[in-house]
Amino acid sequence: MDDLHTKTANLANHVQDIAQTYYDLARINIAQAGAKTFARAIIFFLLAGLMLCVLLLAGIGLSLYLGKLLYNTSAGYFIVAGIYLFTVLLLYLLRKSVVFPFFRDFIVRRIYDKTDIEL
Repeated sequence: MDDLHTKTANLANHVQDIAQTYYDLARINIAQAGAKTFARAIIFFLLAGLMLCVLLLAGIGLSLYLGKLLYNTSAGYFIVAGIYLFTVLLLYLLRKSVVFPFFRDFIVRRIYDKTDIEL
């Protein structure tokens, strides 16, 4: 009887150790996912800022080029502004059918992709 009581106590200790190990593993996995998400956010904002600079400078360059072709600098700026406005309107009109599903699927794939080794 005493042997059964000792085995039961040992089993309870092992179960408690296993539960603690799973808890620690879950904490480590959450911390790792949080760190990876934070690093990706930093990279995203840096790349978005750089792309904004590229887009701004390319727009200015295109405006000046079109202005020189048309012999009217302001016309070049208005044409490029019209291109930007058309792009914004197109993205706005396609937001529910194309833009949101694309980003939603991209985010879901990134979350559930277990083969992702790099950032």
